[in-house]
Amino acid sequence: MLKNKNILNLNNQLNLEKYSSNLYLQMSAWCEIENFKNASIFFKKNSKEELEHMEKIFNYLCDINILPIINSNIKIKTNFNSLLDVFKYAYKNEIKNTYNINLISDFSFKNKDFKTFHFLSWYILKQKDEEKILKTILENLKFFNYNKKNMLMFDNLFLSKYI
Repeated sequence: MLKNKNILNLNNQLNLEKYSSNLYLQMSAWCEIENFKNASIFFKKNSKEELEHMEKIFNYLCDINILPIINSNIKIKTNFNSLLDVFKYAYKNEIKNTYNINLISDFSFKNKDFKTFHFLSWYILKQKDEEKILKTILENLKFFNYNKKNMLMFDNLFLSKYI
């Protein structure tokens, strides 16, 4: 049986994944309106992935007879100053997710909840990949001098390989 703290931890992560899904969907809409078509596709794809991550935790909790608690009052950022701002915010969000997953993994291991520890190993590897992609995108954005015209070129040339 999971300790109460780990139940809270997993429910918190479930809601962080939901938040990420909603945030990336909002980012997709912002990018679409700003004519960054590939960035819009990128964030819509990531929104779906984050929802899958949420559902994976949801199913895990149900499988071990723990009621998942979904927070419906999650406020997300809706406006951004630039494409750079969008990707910086997404990167910070992934760093936060990684931090929380590592905390839950550490707690699980220390409390001999090896089932949860093993379950979270997939998330640890996934977070490494997600952070790497966003960091690469941010590093490459530097070469486009951050103005709107160059950002459109970045969207067309570089982001197409991530969708």
